Amino acid sequence: MRMVQAITLLLYILPLASPASGAANKAPSKSSSESPASTAPTRFAAGRPVDCLHIKLELAVDVPKKHVDGVASLQLQALRSVESVVLDAHDFEVHQVQVALDGQPLKPAEYDNNGDSIEVFLDRSLDSGGEASVVIQYSVDDPDDGLTFFAPSEDEPDVPFLVWSQGEAETNSYWFPCFDHPNERQSTELIVTTDSKFQVSSNGELIERKEDAKAKQVTYHWLQDKPHVAYLVSMIVGEFHIERDTWRGKPVEYWAHPRFKDDVSRSFANTKRMLDFFSDKIGIEYPWHRYAQICCEGFGGGMENTSATTLGNRALHDARSILDGNSDGLIAHELAHQWWGDLLTCRDWAHLWLNEGFASYFEALWAEHDLGDDEFRYNMYRKARGAISGGKERPVVDRRYSSPGSMFDSRAYPKGAWILHMIRCSLGDDIFWQVLNRYGTQHANSTVETYDLRKAIEEHTGKSFERFFYDWTGRPGNPDITVTYKWLSQDGLAEVLVEQKQDADAFHFPLVIEFGFEGRDPITFKRDIKEKELRFFLPLPQRPRLVRIDPNQEVLMDLTEEKSKQLWTNQLGSDPNPVARIRAADHFADSSDVQDHKLLAAALGTEPFWAVQKAIAEALADVGGEIARDALIKGLTFQNNKARRVCIEQLAAFTDDAEVTKAIRPLAASGDPSYSAESAALETYAALGADDAYEVLVGALDRDSRSEVLRRSALVGLGELDSAEAADVLIEWTKKSKPRLCRPSALWALSSLIKDADLDEEMMQKVQEALEACLDDSGSRVRMAAVTAMGSFTSADKAMIKQIEEIAKDDENSRVRRVAERSLKALRKEQPMPDQLAELREELAETKERNEDLSERLSKLEANTTRGETTRSKRAAVGTPPLGGPS
Repeated sequence: MRMVQAITLLLYILPLASPASGAANKAPSKSSSESPASTAPTRFAAGRPVDCLHIKLELAVDVPKKHVDGVASLQLQALRSVESVVLDAHDFEVHQVQVALDGQPLKPAEYDNNGDSIEVFLDRSLDSGGEASVVIQYSVDDPDDGLTFFAPSEDEPDVPFLVWSQGEAETNSYWFPCFDHPNERQSTELIVTTDSKFQVSSNGELIERKEDAKAKQVTYHWLQDKPHVAYLVSMIVGEFHIERDTWRGKPVEYWAHPRFKDDVSRSFANTKRMLDFFSDKIGIEYPWHRYAQICCEGFGGGMENTSATTLGNRALHDARSILDGNSDGLIAHELAHQWWGDLLTCRDWAHLWLNEGFASYFEALWAEHDLGDDEFRYNMYRKARGAISGGKERPVVDRRYSSPGSMFDSRAYPKGAWILHMIRCSLGDDIFWQVLNRYGTQHANSTVETYDLRKAIEEHTGKSFERFFYDWTGRPGNPDITVTYKWLSQDGLAEVLVEQKQDADAFHFPLVIEFGFEGRDPITFKRDIKEKELRFFLPLPQRPRLVRIDPNQEVLMDLTEEKSKQLWTNQLGSDPNPVARIRAADHFADSSDVQDHKLLAAALGTEPFWAVQKAIAEALADVGGEIARDALIKGLTFQNNKARRVCIEQLAAFTDDAEVTKAIRPLAASGDPSYSAESAALETYAALGADDAYEVLVGALDRDSRSEVLRRSALVGLGELDSAEAADVLIEWTKKSKPRLCRPSALWALSSLIKDADLDEEMMQKVQEALEACLDDSGSRVRMAAVTAMGSFTSADKAMIKQIEEIAKDDENSRVRRVAERSLKALRKEQPMPDQLAELREELAETKERNEDLSERLSKLEANTTRGETTRSKRAAVGTPPLGGPS
C-alpha cells in the first residue's frame, strides 16, 4: 500500500514540478539553507515511548565496495505501554528482525520498513518498565548521508581508502537503526571488522583488537559505556599514523594519514594545555575515557563525536603554514563540546545554542588564556559582526525551522557565544564559572534546554534573568545604538544622548561610559538602558580626551557614535581596547581630508596589534592616494605575517600604479616566507594588470605548498587576466592529470574569464567543452565549480541547460544540486522567452509520457494490493522486506 500511495502522489506532482525539483528529495545536511520562518513548521522534542539503554553494532565494513553489513542489537525499556517500536533507519536492506521481551529468548518479529524507519511489532504489549531486546540484521550500500566513503579513482588517484561518519544533525540513522534525536541517550558499542590494513576508531575505550591473518581481516571492539546521543556515534576506517600520549592518566591520541605524520605534534601541541584549562575552569574534569582527534580526507571543519573528534586535514600544518596561524580555535571549539554538547546535549534543535554557542565562546576563552586580551577582544569583535548580521530575523531559540540542519547558523554560534559573554560580564568571572559548574554538574549525562541554564543562574545568584533571556534568546536582533556626546564647557558637563534606533521595542542592557583625561584617572558611569531614548548630563572635572562607549565590549549592539574628530583621533592612537581603535580606523575610512590620510598612514606604522593594522590598511585602501599607497608599501616589511598580507591585499586597489607594481613583483615572482603573504602577492599582482603578470603566474604553477595554496592563487590570478593565453592554461589545469585541489580553482578562474574577458567564439567553445568534461567527475568540488562556471555564460545552448538540469535533479551531493539550481536561474535570465517556452513544451511532453508509464504500473499494483497486504506479515516474519521496503 505504501508504494501505491507514493506513485499516486507522484502522478499529481509531476505536471507541476520544475526540472530541478528532484533536489528536494535528498536528505538535508548540516549546511542546509533555511526556508522562511513563516512557512517552516513548528517543531518540538520527539516523544520517547521507550528508553534506549544500549546499542551494540557488529559491522563488516568493505571500504572499496562502500558496503556495510550490520547486526544492531538495541536494549530498550518501555516508558509507557507499547505494542511496537519505531526506529529511524534510512534506505536499509533488512534481512531479519528478532525481538526478546523481558529476558525471553530471541524470536523472529514482524516489521515494516518504509525506507525512512523500521517499525518493529511486538507479539504482546510491553508495559511501562518492561525491557526488550531488538536485533536487526541489515546492510547499507554507500548511503546518501551519515557515512562518506573515499577511494582512489582515475580522477583523484591520490585519495586514500577511507570511510568516516557524520551524524549531526540526524544522519547516523543512514547506517545504523536508532532513535536519531538529541533527547535520547544510550551507551554504545561498535565491533567493526574490516581489511587488516585499516585502523578503526570509534567512541570510548578500545576493548580488543583481534587480527585474522588468514582472512586478512581485523576486528576492533570499542565500548562507550557512558550514555550519549546517537548523532555523536563515530566510526572511522582507514590507514592512519597514530601518536599516543596521556593526560591525567587518560589516553590522548592524534590520528592522521601517514603522509602527514611529521605535522601531527606541531598541529596539536596545545591539546593537553586545553584539557587542563577547560577542566580546571569548568570544575568538571574531562569526562570521557579518552580523547582522540582524527584528521580525515574530505572532512570540513570538525565534529565533536564523544571522546573522538573528527577533523579535516586542514587542521594539520607544516613548518611553513603554521607561520600564518594554527588550528587552535577549531581544536578548542571541538574539545569544549566534550562538555557542552556531549556531556550535556541540547534537548531539541531549537536550543542548539547551548551546544554551539558554548563551544564558540570557549574557543574565545582559550584565545584569551593563551594569546592575551587583545586576541580575545578581536575574536569577540568578529563574533559580534556575525551575530548581528545573522541574527536579525529570527530569535536564538526558535521552534520554527525547516530542518535540524538549518539551525546551524550565526544565531547558534557567534550570537550564542555573545549571550554567554554578556552573562559573564553581568556576573563577574568568579560567579560565572561557579554557575557553569552548577549547570554542568546538575545536568551531566542528560539533555538540556535554555530554561535549565537560566534556572542555574537564578538559583545560584538570586537574581532574575527572565528579561535577559527574553531579549537575547526569545526575540530576534540586537540593540541598534547611537550615542551622541557633547561637552558643555560652561557647565563642566558631558551631555550624552543614547538612542535605540531599531524598529522593535527597547532592549534592556547596562551601558558603561568611560571618560579618560590627561594626567588623571578615568571616570566611569554605568546606566541601565531600558528606553528607546535617554539623555543624561554628567559632571566632569575637565574636558575628556577619550570618550569610551562600552569600553570592555559587554553588550552585543550596532554602535554609532557622534563625537568630535579629536576624540576619534585620540581613540585611534591611545584607546587600550583594540576594537575601539578598529572602529576609529573605520571612521576615518570615509574621510577625504588629507590630514586624516596622514593620520592613518602614521598609525599603520606605530600600531602594535595586527588586527588593528588590518583595519587601518583597509581604511587606507578606501581613501586611496599617494599617502595611502606609500604607507601600504612600507607595510610590506612588517614582521607580522597577517599584517604584511593585508597590506599586500589592499595594494590591489592601486591599479596602473608603477610604484605598487614594482613593490609587489618581488613577492609574487620570488616568494615570501609566509604562504598567505605569497599567495596574496600573486593575486594582487594579477589584479594590478602588470605587463608580465601572465609569465609570473604561470611560473608560480611550479611551486609546491600545503593544500596547494600557491598554485590555487596563481590560477585565481590567471582568471583576472583578459587573455586567451590564460584561458588555455586554465583549461589545461581542469584536467584529471592535475592536482585535485587545483582543478576547482582553475574552474572558478574560468568562471571569471567567462564573465569579464573578451574571449572569441572559438575560445568560448573550448571553455564550454572543458567545463562539460568535468560534470561527471568523481570529485564533488570539481562538479560544483564546473556548474558554477557554466552559470557565468551570457547564453547557453539547450544541451548545456539540459546537463545542468540533470545535475540539479540527480547529483548525489546536495551542495552541487543547489549550485546547479542557481546556475539554471542565471542562465534562464539570459535566455530569450521563445526558447524557454519551447523547452517547457518539451518538458511537458516528457512528463505526460512518464505519467502514462506510471499509470500503467499503478494499475498493476492496485490489482495485487489485496494479495500484497495479506502476505506482508508472513514476508516480514521470515526476514523479507515488506511491500514498499528496500529490494
